[in-house]
Amino acid sequence: MRTALRGIAVLAAAVVSSAPATAHHSNPLYFDMTKAITLEGLILRVEWINPHALIFLQSKNEKGELETWTIQGTSPVNFARKPELKERLKAGIWVAARVFPQRNPLYLDDTQTVLLTRPDDPKTSSRIVGGGQIRLSNGDVLAFGGGPTF
Repeated sequence: MRTALRGIAVLAAAVVSSAPATAHHSNPLYFDMTKAITLEGLILRVEWINPHALIFLQSKNEKGELETWTIQGTSPVNFARKPELKERLKAGIWVAARVFPQRNPLYLDDTQTVLLTRPDDPKTSSRIVGGGQIRLSNGDVLAFGGGPTF
């Protein structure tokens, strides 16, 4: 009986200790970190929210049509150490962004969190990318995420 209780206690401890590890996604699961693209456009808005800050960037595609991209950055906690980012990344400025394209179908839920979805789900967006460096029009480069660099 004691051995069985000890086994159950060990199993329960293993399950509880593994929960935080599964609570956060892996960037390689979401984004193709072997490829990098550059997007250029106008920042529509910036959301400094958990779990990841977001930039909504409007750019033109190859046909000249406007598209809105969602760039997922790092956690806003990381930006607390760099307050100049909030002052400099604002709606209405033109930027270039180095980003990783998505590896799997993604969507942005009602809480502004990027999540995995099925390819046939109507919520899926092909314009959600993993952020890296942002280049401002004056040439300054800022780190918005752990993604690609210029």
